[in-house]
Amino acid sequence: MKTRQPLAVLSVLSIGLPAACGGDDDAESSGDTNCPSELVIQTDWFPELEHGGTYQLIGPDGTADKTTVSYSGPVQDAYKVPGLETVTIKTVNFDKKNSSTLLDGDADMAYIGMGDIIADSTAIPMVAVAKTLHKDPQMIMWDPAQHDISQPADIAADGAKVRHFPNAAYIDYMLAEGIMTPDQDDPNYNGSDSEFVALNGDFFQQGFATNEIYKYENDIAWKDGAPAPVDFYTVGDLGYDNYPASITLTQTRAAELDGCLKQLVPKMQQAWIDFLNDPEPIMNRMIDINIEHDGFWGLSPEINAAGFELLTSGGFVENSADGSYCSFEDDRVQELFDILEPIYEGQGTEIADSVDGLYTNEYCADAPGR
Repeated sequence: MKTRQPLAVLSVLSIGLPAACGGDDDAESSGDTNCPSELVIQTDWFPELEHGGTYQLIGPDGTADKTTVSYSGPVQDAYKVPGLETVTIKTVNFDKKNSSTLLDGDADMAYIGMGDIIADSTAIPMVAVAKTLHKDPQMIMWDPAQHDISQPADIAADGAKVRHFPNAAYIDYMLAEGIMTPDQDDPNYNGSDSEFVALNGDFFQQGFATNEIYKYENDIAWKDGAPAPVDFYTVGDLGYDNYPASITLTQTRAAELDGCLKQLVPKMQQAWIDFLNDPEPIMNRMIDINIEHDGFWGLSPEINAAGFELLTSGGFVENSADGSYCSFEDDRVQELFDILEPIYEGQGTEIADSVDGLYTNEYCADAPGR
């Protein structure tokens, strides 16, 4: 997971934003309280525990489709809202970034980090309506036997390549802050461990602290034919306090689904709380979903257990300041905007003039807390 959107170049098209994605579109007019019969949600990677609250909407009895790399099924009774019958969860899209997926009408909502919402805010006006995680487990990892890193600036001083997916806002931040140099910038990561294995981990690599740490230390024979310890900084450790994988819509689609979102978002957040209180049914199902998808990505009970322990002990799934498991804290979003605005101004990339409209807590008003 990784800002794990393996991204194609963003198409800035002079076309209208999409209408509905799925269903019979009972909720096409603003203010209609009914939702479309089918809701399509684009996640940012293959099924993993950081997506658990969204998979909870369907529960363990949904259907995995290898051809479309998706999981779908009826909404569980606890999360039903008027009109909505089924949810389809799309996994990683290797052809386009999630903001383009929304623009093209391929999904109603998508996981997009707040930093990337800011970065794309002029090209594709979007609005985040709820968080999934409170803190970002996105990380940069390394082999401590080869790289002596005791503070973020040591990454740049080390000089080794930093391998990552392209077009991620946190990488722009690392470059601007001098945490990495342009010569280290290597946007050729594809999510596979093959290069790390082939080169004995002689570079820095992006990842998720709740997943790859366990894999490289226990499962992947990357260091002289065996697993070995790795170390890491999350992006928060680097000073980039992002809201990852926020539930995001185009501003046009959010206006169309306004009445629906007022009922749906609290239910979606209840699903997150229920997953966090009893994660094993969904975590176990995600192991099987990945097997059924038949790709390179996989999970195990041990990976899930270790990741969930870090997720819950590391502050990644805390309530917001208002007591809900939903809302965005104004100061955090403004601080992130203040970090990124001069970076993109220096690049000549136009972004929104302010955070106004890039997120809303309106739909979190009735959302529960943990």
